[in-house]
Amino acid sequence: MTTPAPKRSLGITVMPDYAQSEGVDAVMDNIVSRLGCDVICTMPSVAERCAEGLGVREPPADAGAGLVRTLDRPLWGDTALWMRTAPSFVPEPRFYRDSPYAPPEPDALTHREGHVVAQMLAKAKRAGLATQLQVMAAAPPALRVQQRPDAGADEPLTVFGTPVRNRVDANVSLASEGLRAYMRALVADLLANYPDCDALRFDWPEYPPYALDSLLFDFSPPAVKRGQELGHDVDAIRARALEGLGAARENAAAGTVTIDALLQPDGWAADLLAFRSAIVADYVGALSAIVKEVSYGRVGVVMQAFPPPLNRLSGFDFAAVDGIADEIAVKHYTMHWPMIESGYVERLAAVADVDADAIFTEVHRWLGLNGGATCPGALRYPEPHEPHPADDAALYRTVEIAGGQIHRSRLSVIAHGYGPPDDVERRFHAALATPCRNLHLNRYGYLSDEKIARLGAVWRESD
Repeated sequence: MTTPAPKRSLGITVMPDYAQSEGVDAVMDNIVSRLGCDVICTMPSVAERCAEGLGVREPPADAGAGLVRTLDRPLWGDTALWMRTAPSFVPEPRFYRDSPYAPPEPDALTHREGHVVAQMLAKAKRAGLATQLQVMAAAPPALRVQQRPDAGADEPLTVFGTPVRNRVDANVSLASEGLRAYMRALVADLLANYPDCDALRFDWPEYPPYALDSLLFDFSPPAVKRGQELGHDVDAIRARALEGLGAARENAAAGTVTIDALLQPDGWAADLLAFRSAIVADYVGALSAIVKEVSYGRVGVVMQAFPPPLNRLSGFDFAAVDGIADEIAVKHYTMHWPMIESGYVERLAAVADVDADAIFTEVHRWLGLNGGATCPGALRYPEPHEPHPADDAALYRTVEIAGGQIHRSRLSVIAHGYGPPDDVERRFHAALATPCRNLHLNRYGYLSDEKIARLGAVWRESD
């Protein structure tokens, strides 16, 4: 008897702004009738246009590198704009009594437009879709990718005891008790306001490895304390790292160091990464437990993660968190990959005082994500009309490696809609070619009518 193939799924993240701009029914028609989605994810916030510099840029600027990026679907008539955001719900103060972080502040925009999120979730449920809300895992107020107030003692610190400025992410220390108290309050608030939500999707439940210096996190007071509780000799790890960094700089200048040598199992870098992974796995477990406790097991948990080998640098050990979250989603945010590689090359070359070309060869080989880039000059944030350097082999390999370590959680792949139609379709095909049966599209704003038609046809034909 032949075993039937596992049921496949196609999800999509839709910012509430599009339900406000295009209307809920138009959005639902596009994602259900034309794309064929059976999962929808949105966020608990609403937005309105504002003057430049007063709110947040849409699309996000990604620390300046993403300023070339534009939307494919106009938002209130524009493909790039500045917006002011507000929560789509009125927070319940009693949930936040034990949190050092204040809840998001509702205002007139909340009262005028906030109903759109509940309306979208309700209509999706009636259409037979699974429904999700996405929040930031570790950046209060956590409703969207945004800057947060000063974190004080919760600010992640490098091995040198210093923060990293101008990060893409705004995560506080994952070991912070205050963060956990805030996330418990937020989860309780969201599930009270949105009973139609089937799962919560957490983005960046790790130490995002965009900046090379961020790989030296986290020696903040909360992380040191929690690391010791988890059985790590944090003082020894710090001392070995400081000594090893000095030796690595000298060896890099002499051209005698490789990344594989730095990451050898008994080395200082491996100890540092193991410490980071323990903090991340502990926090993933805490978030999952919060959702299960608050919802009495009804609401699912999705964790979004960087792809291999970046997940190793971010601390998101697939094997360690397998079975803790209901779903682990590997992100194919391929426009970020050359930005990350370029940042590593430039920073390493500056620290070791060596030529960037020599550093490029080693970094490019080890990351293995940007196969189409042949020199440092090719590593830049692609403009909307430019194909991404990630080749099909790299896209397949990231899923294959993750799938080899994930056996109890459901595995999914997030394909990104940013880029020219031919390249978006190519990357979608590459994700479909993997053994993973669960795909998710990020996000609706990058899917022009042409892309929707093409990806919908590919999805139907692949069944």
